Amino acid sequence: MNRSSQLYHSPVVRSLVSGIALGAAFPPSPVSTLAFVAFLPWLTVFDEEASFGRMVRSTYAMLAAYHLTTVYWTGGFVHGNDGWMMVAGVGLILFHPFFLLPFVVGAWGVRRVLGRVWGMTAFVLMWTTFEFFHARGEFSFPWIAVGNSQASDVLRIQFAEFFSVTGLTLHVLAFNALAYLVLMEVAEGRWPLAKRTTFMYAGAMAVLYFVPLLYGWGRIGSVSESEGSGREIRVSVVQPNIDPWEKWGKPSGAKWLIYEQQVAILDSLTRARSLDNPDLIVWPETATPFHLLLPAYRPYLERVKRLVAEVGGVLLTGLPHARFFDASNAPVTARRIGETDQYVESYNSATTISPDGTIGPVYGKVVLVPFAERLPHAETLRFLIEPLKWNVGISSWGMGTDTTVFSFRTRSGEEARFSAMVCYESVYPEYVRAFVQRGAEFLVIITNDSWWGNTTGAYQHAAYAAVRAVEFRRWVVQGANGGISLVVDPSGRTVRRSSLFERSSWTETVRPRQEMTFYAQHGDVAGILTVVLAGAVGGWTLIVMVRKRVRG
Repeated sequence: MNRSSQLYHSPVVRSLVSGIALGAAFPPSPVSTLAFVAFLPWLTVFDEEASFGRMVRSTYAMLAAYHLTTVYWTGGFVHGNDGWMMVAGVGLILFHPFFLLPFVVGAWGVRRVLGRVWGMTAFVLMWTTFEFFHARGEFSFPWIAVGNSQASDVLRIQFAEFFSVTGLTLHVLAFNALAYLVLMEVAEGRWPLAKRTTFMYAGAMAVLYFVPLLYGWGRIGSVSESEGSGREIRVSVVQPNIDPWEKWGKPSGAKWLIYEQQVAILDSLTRARSLDNPDLIVWPETATPFHLLLPAYRPYLERVKRLVAEVGGVLLTGLPHARFFDASNAPVTARRIGETDQYVESYNSATTISPDGTIGPVYGKVVLVPFAERLPHAETLRFLIEPLKWNVGISSWGMGTDTTVFSFRTRSGEEARFSAMVCYESVYPEYVRAFVQRGAEFLVIITNDSWWGNTTGAYQHAAYAAVRAVEFRRWVVQGANGGISLVVDPSGRTVRRSSLFERSSWTETVRPRQEMTFYAQHGDVAGILTVVLAGAVGGWTLIVMVRKRVRG
């Protein structure tokens, strides 16, 4: 056996190929279809390997390669500005696969006990079950759910209005499993003897692949027609493209100059849209990197109020927001004020400012990026709060407590309601669903997305907005500091988008919608059903194992 043949037969190499191929299907890749065959090399290992140790090693290799290809950017290695960020990025790539590993190895156990077909079924169900659970809790990280690989395929994602990303994940995994079964029927020489079974698998593959495309083709047209001549809201998006490291660096003695420069940029870009007569102006996440609503910054608040009054639209802005506590009520992440018994907690927040100077409710970000924005379960691991902080000092945000739906009057006097999710929150379909159920008629995402340099992270986040639009049939507006800002219509098509690292502002029209999709009404039915089925398969496997031992 020559060296190339040895490499081909290596379980680890086959697993690495699968991991890389799956990651390569994610946005902004033009070959999202690669996800439908990406698992095949690794499935040969899953199907053939008899050693638990070798199976764990190969599966970890596949998962690590998947993470490396998909979320390599989280460490900020392209600029190396923060050592802790790089450590956290490496930790995500190396340790996050261990969350998924037990579910996949559990499916392999089903394969060893019940055979190939049940093993493939268990692979689909248990991987999806992991994604269902891992989208919940403080350690959650649904960014690389397999279904997200299809975010750029506007036709294929249309059925997300029923089954969300869970349905997309099931779609991709099931196709891989069926494709492997067909290949094995042919490769093992059973083709003449098992034509019926093979054609059944092949037919199921065809249905899985083409029916969503056909549905999407028809559904996009009907969604566009339903827009009709309803209410229209003119939304101006301001993308200041301020370097986040300079923004938060605040050199001693120079912070007021930095603040002045940043507010001047926002002011200029906003005034450029005054002739557009916007109803709503969107500034990005922490557009002002200081506590705009505290008395110390009142001159800046008054300046922003004057700007809003002159331009005429309601302003939505991201900002840090402070809450004060006494010693008995202070959260563990709150900071003590000098030698007093008072504490302050900062929240990554959003609020509105109306032309008449009224300040709306303040929404504090609820879903925080693990480690980057908040230490998971900080109440228990409080001894790690101080050591684990980014150099820019934003790794201990307070956790908001509730969703907020903003309401405002347009220039024509009509009321409109919208959400204001902050960055990472938009990746959680169930969380976004809470805003829609509370009356959000369109969705707004404010974000930064330029921490990571010119990498795939910002493009992935922008692509995921299309899935949210389809799930709820809502217009989505994303306003980013350094890009990518965009507007997506309810069919998932991007109407307008900015470039990464572009300083600009522009205005687009969105239309509020109130209808509720199946997913908006009923939630993740597909996920719950998958969990039940995975539990049933796992339970049956245990029963069979016990029976075999009793008989043996």
